Amino acid sequence: MNRKIFFSIAIPFYFRDEYSLKQLKRCVNSIEKQSFKNLEVIISSQNKFKELKENRFFQKEFIKVFDAKDVNGFIQGNINNAFRFCQGSWIKILFSDDYFLNDDDLKNIYSFIKRQKSHWYIMNSLHCIKDNSSVFKPIIPFFHKWILDLNTIGSPSAILLKNKNLVLFDINTWMRLDVDYYYSLFLKFGKPSYIPNVFIVNEIHKDQFSSIMINKTKEVKQRLIEELNYISKKYNYKRLKNINRLLFRLVIKLERFILNIFYKYCKKRFLNFVNIFFKYFYYLF
Repeated sequence: MNRKIFFSIAIPFYFRDEYSLKQLKRCVNSIEKQSFKNLEVIISSQNKFKELKENRFFQKEFIKVFDAKDVNGFIQGNINNAFRFCQGSWIKILFSDDYFLNDDDLKNIYSFIKRQKSHWYIMNSLHCIKDNSSVFKPIIPFFHKWILDLNTIGSPSAILLKNKNLVLFDINTWMRLDVDYYYSLFLKFGKPSYIPNVFIVNEIHKDQFSSIMINKTKEVKQRLIEELNYISKKYNYKRLKNINRLLFRLVIKLERFILNIFYKYCKKRFLNFVNIFFKYFYYLF
């Protein structure tokens, strides 16, 4: 009898070019290197399914590739499709351009959640740029009641979910698909728990979804307004006042600037510094 799978790594994928395939392989490599082995990789591919399925790199026992060409929604529907095939007790979302920083990350996650009783967890993020192994710009995540106004968790790659009573992504969302999802998880399960010793690396590149936010066109701005109106109405959510939102953004920018300085020059003491931040800053929210 096969033992119960503990982690399902859900990877939504869309083939843009050969580099996007290289990113996916890097992502899967970081999973294969994990010291914790009770896992499966679920790749939900919206195009090039046959080519991916026949690629020898992905013909490994722990990898399963599924066709998502007919799913509703884009990234949202693709993640939901990956969820359908996850058999593990826990689901770790990992976008194809992201990866685990350390080989013991899943082991550390496992050790932490075995002592906790939360339904969902958040973990740290770092960033890199194309063809560069150095990492920078840490994000120490925390949840707050204004998450729809300001994302302080980061990418969905930073979350872990119990594979029970799953909440699906709203296919009617767009750029706020992440914070909408976090808020819906909060309403159903309460605040997430924070896993302190794990970092997920997000690559910053011109083809990532969030690049749309750079030099926004009038059409993008209008669509963002419509999306926010939709989300606010859905949750009966009262937005922050403009001045409060501005001040909050400035505080978060300052916090992340300080974190980046400490990570760059004091890596050995970085986690100790983060613990101090949690005690005197994050817990306020």
